[in-house]
Amino acid sequence: MTDLKRVLTLRYLVVFGLAYLAPTVVFNYYGVATTLTGGMMALAYIATTVVMFFTAYSYAIMVKAFPVAGSAYTYVCKAVHPHLGFLTGWVMLLDYLLLPMVCYLLIGIYMNEFFPATPVWLWVVVAAAIGAATNVFGVKLAGRVYTVVIGAQILFTVVLIGIIAARVGDPDAAGSLFSADALFNPETFNAPDILWAASILAASFLGFDAVSTMAEETVEPAKTVPKAVLIVPIAAGIGFSVISYFLHLAWPAAATELEDPDSGIFELLVRLGGDTLSTVFLVTDNLASMICAIAGLAAASRILYGMGRDGVLPKRFFGALNQRFQTPVNNILLMTAIALSAIFYADNLVGAASLVAFGALSGFILVNYSVINHHFIRGRRRTCGDILRYLVVPGIGMLVCAVLLYNVDASAKILGAIWLGLGVIYLAFSTRGFRAVPIEIELSEDGPPTRETPEPSNR
Repeated sequence: MTDLKRVLTLRYLVVFGLAYLAPTVVFNYYGVATTLTGGMMALAYIATTVVMFFTAYSYAIMVKAFPVAGSAYTYVCKAVHPHLGFLTGWVMLLDYLLLPMVCYLLIGIYMNEFFPATPVWLWVVVAAAIGAATNVFGVKLAGRVYTVVIGAQILFTVVLIGIIAARVGDPDAAGSLFSADALFNPETFNAPDILWAASILAASFLGFDAVSTMAEETVEPAKTVPKAVLIVPIAAGIGFSVISYFLHLAWPAAATELEDPDSGIFELLVRLGGDTLSTVFLVTDNLASMICAIAGLAAASRILYGMGRDGVLPKRFFGALNQRFQTPVNNILLMTAIALSAIFYADNLVGAASLVAFGALSGFILVNYSVINHHFIRGRRRTCGDILRYLVVPGIGMLVCAVLLYNVDASAKILGAIWLGLGVIYLAFSTRGFRAVPIEIELSEDGPPTRETPEPSNR
């Protein structure tokens, strides 16, 4: 067994988290969110950022208590109950299993937009094959590669905002750089629709959860990981909200004029810069989606390998490593097969994103509760400051996540409930009717081979 090396720094963790969520994801949801919110995508992102802040705060608290890999699974297992911890890990697997699906789906939709003769499903299959092969042979994308990809996304975003600002701020133009309607339009405002959009946009913030899975590879994890966990969603939320505001300025009537919300960003880009701008975005965003999918497969294989290694899942399949490549090939191929379900969502980006959001929000509720149970209930931390830190703030996090979960698409909630039900059945079987305690992932530094871990940049 190879020990994970503690080499990751705060800079790397922030870069990894941002690469995992992909800064250009805001453009991917432009058409869907704009249509749902009546043009108030920025408001939906602000609401989502607030929700994510409370949850990120709880993650930061729990990673100090348990600075090891395992993320939400470990926190709930140790702070609440092993059975509930298993189910938390089970439902959170939806994020890691299905996020590559969303990435491949976006690649398929966008490539089909440029090459209509080639169906979405074919592009999905090609992207999935690349992602699987990269993970099987060993993910060694250096920190500088992540930095370049993020840099390209940020550069594209800055250029686009500059184009919009120059166009709208032109004295000869009829527009203005200030628009209250972008943040709140009383004529189109509908609270349930804003919350529905916010529940979908929650899938944009999974980078901070992925950061917490790197605790065993981080230098001084009790100090470094909590900082990264807070920086990633706050930085992303501010950026997403600002970008959304400018996208509204560029096309105020988009909510009613978009022809295809799933690929709506291309309709906007053609208006702003023609085919050239659209092509640049296609290359930049598809590269980001591919990197995001590869990182998602790496993180999920790490979690499944850990659960298989320690007997939480069947060890023979999930805990096996390929002797030649020293990677969990079984897990990678299984997840790739699941990701190929993107084929069935070719015309339903909302449905795919909602499934990811269901898993994330369910897990976030339990992570918030783990703070309350570990510190306030069990630890009896009940001074005025403690009540605020360990009861009020995580309590608000539970409430706002529950509100967003309630507003998730109904079909996603049904499929998510079925997945959770399968987890309950497996747990009942493996614990002889809940009479035994499920085997937990050991809180040690043993883990998947270091070849699965992207190396930090030396610059």
